[in-house]
Amino acid sequence: SGSGSSGSGSSGSGSSGSSSSGSSSSGSSSSGSGSSGSGSSGSGSSGSGSSAQLVPGAVNAASLSMALRGVPLFDAVNFGNANSLVTLDSERRLQSIGACPNGFCLSRGTAVFAETGSDPYVSWGRWKGGDLALRTLGVNSTVTLAYLQGLHYVVGVPTQVMPSSGSFTYELLGATKATASDGSVSPGVLTASAVVQFSPGTQTRVGLQGSVSFTNTTLAFSSNGGLNNPAASNLTMRTPNTFSGALSTTQTGTSLLNCANNGCTTQVRGGFYGPDAARMGIDYSITGSGNRTINGVGVLTKP
Repeated sequence: SGSGSSGSGSSGSGSSGSSSSGSSSSGSSSSGSGSSGSGSSGSGSSGSGSSAQLVPGAVNAASLSMALRGVPLFDAVNFGNANSLVTLDSERRLQSIGACPNGFCLSRGTAVFAETGSDPYVSWGRWKGGDLALRTLGVNSTVTLAYLQGLHYVVGVPTQVMPSSGSFTYELLGATKATASDGSVSPGVLTASAVVQFSPGTQTRVGLQGSVSFTNTTLAFSSNGGLNNPAASNLTMRTPNTFSGALSTTQTGTSLLNCANNGCTTQVRGGFYGPDAARMGIDYSITGSGNRTINGVGVLTKP
């Protein structure tokens, strides 16, 4: 972790994230474990100030950042309009999102939770093994998830006053198990670490590396420069507190994705949550030249 003198700032409202695709496993929740990064921490000034917190109940979606992975239908859906609500249960697990119950609305339905976790700033988990309830244009429908499929989510309170300098390490706090979009394999385990070199505005750079391990296959990804040189990262800040990019990916062991011709790619979206960018959330989708994808979410924290 990095240290520094704090600045001042007040919290505001954040813009909502977009949605995308993932899959699932069985049973009750347990967070994934992370491997430590090799980047060293530095010093710098950080923005501070009071920050809103996640609370159970219905919250205006425009005040949160939200990402979904696992069901292509929701890849380009924006749930964060002025009439949308994010509803969390007593354990801050996602129950529904949208203009529920009468407008465009996605809710858990009969699906069950897996690998859930939360703190006052961010919540993550998966829906699996049941029928999601979808309402659009006044028509009710369902999206069925098998037990080896799922919809991954991460939702949180976006950082309003970002650190403006310094280098900080982030280690994995929790993650969903990675799943294949076709539900053809048992879920895998995500490991990830990051080093963030903060700068004003959108000049911040995120060095990220990690892997997803299945029984006989490992998919490893890294931004350009890895953890040692985040300045070279090909993850691009889209706003002062969100980033995205496509990372080169290697596959070892049994072929789970078709990486032979054009290689495999990990599409990553991420954002910072809580005061002083205390948490980093990522959602990812790993693709080869076929239709199968590997999906999941993870949350990292400053140690």
